Amino acid sequence: MDPESSKPHSIEITAKVIKPLLTVPNPRTSQQAVPVRTSPTQSEYIKLLHAIEQLGRDLKPFYTGNKLYQSRKMRNLASFSTMDTFNTELPADSVEWCPIEPFQNVFACGTYKLIEDEEKDIKEQNKTCERIGRIYLFCVVGQTDNNENKKLLLLQQLESPGVLDMKWTECKNSKQILLAVATSIGDLQLFQLKVIEDATKLVLIAQEKVCDGLALSLDWSIGTSLSSSHQTIPHIAVSDSQGQISHFTYHCDTNNLTSNFTCRAHKFEAWIVAFDYWDENVFYSGGDDHTFQSFDARIGPKSVMCNKFHNAGVTSIQSNVGKPFVLATGSYDEFLRLWDKRNLRAPLSRCCINSGIWRLKWDFVTHNFLLAACMYDGFKIVDCSHETMEPCIISNYREHDSLAYGCDWSFLPKKDLLDLDIHMGDALVASIRSK
Repeated sequence: MDPESSKPHSIEITAKVIKPLLTVPNPRTSQQAVPVRTSPTQSEYIKLLHAIEQLGRDLKPFYTGNKLYQSRKMRNLASFSTMDTFNTELPADSVEWCPIEPFQNVFACGTYKLIEDEEKDIKEQNKTCERIGRIYLFCVVGQTDNNENKKLLLLQQLESPGVLDMKWTECKNSKQILLAVATSIGDLQLFQLKVIEDATKLVLIAQEKVCDGLALSLDWSIGTSLSSSHQTIPHIAVSDSQGQISHFTYHCDTNNLTSNFTCRAHKFEAWIVAFDYWDENVFYSGGDDHTFQSFDARIGPKSVMCNKFHNAGVTSIQSNVGKPFVLATGSYDEFLRLWDKRNLRAPLSRCCINSGIWRLKWDFVTHNFLLAACMYDGFKIVDCSHETMEPCIISNYREHDSLAYGCDWSFLPKKDLLDLDIHMGDALVASIRSK
């Protein structure tokens, strides 16, 4: 799919509070014990086989056909409430909350616009026309100085090439809070979050050329270290519009990026790249050629697994920080899939989202819920607490008819939300939408 063809033309960024979504009824609690017929002469092994067989008969219809399961699937167990909006003027396609204290009320938003030339056809425009963008830095506040009922305070606005993706991380050894940015001119940019004269700002500290096309997606290798004292050398993987995956190392002491390798992973656009947050050497990629691949940096520029299970381009992949073997993927084929990384030949379960899925984000508290940006069908919260069962959509946000590209959970605990005078929910999220 042409990355320009589906971009919205007028975007707002919206902060929303989600009402309690962690009280999810468990249908197992209402199920009675399964009777197992045995005889005195049967071995314990045979009895166990009979029990498993009977459980299979009883549980399958309970979860897939039972009215309680269907009502749970259709009922909204969480709700969205719009707190504030901001018009970014240019189309926005990336939003990322800062996960590091004391800046968990801060998030970044990236925008992207193709400057069209009416004398050129679409293919020629994609190759030669300029793409512009901005990076916005916001914080969520309890009340503004003029007592307006606003929650979003703009901290900084930076002119930039078009922004395709962004990710935060922390280098504990150097006490740096970093934002990596993938741009439309094929660059990887690193910004450091600093407080300068009481103003919170992003400062560019490193930049490296990735490709001659568009840098489409990126991820840091140190996802799990955000919640621990352990610090490893941070690596960054970047995917691009030429189907390539590039692997970099960031040196905190010198603010330098070094390229380790680049490989041609996909025949067409490599829409997404994501690290395994339980193994800093392993990362995954998804492309417009329908393939989902796995790499090991110790082996180098060669995939160790190529999965062709998706029926369209693979657009989103995310490892689960709380569950070491669980991965989620999204695709243009409209299916959310859950995987066990120990066996990537077939998914554990899947759920039709009724739209292409551009971004997936696991919640950071229970690690059971996915926030999904579903391009043509708004934003959804999906209950994935039982990986081997079909995931359940428990909430939808469709306050607009435009494309949904970016979304993220805030890392603010409930106490901090109350301090910000946000009382109606347990989780704060940000999403980007058309005006």
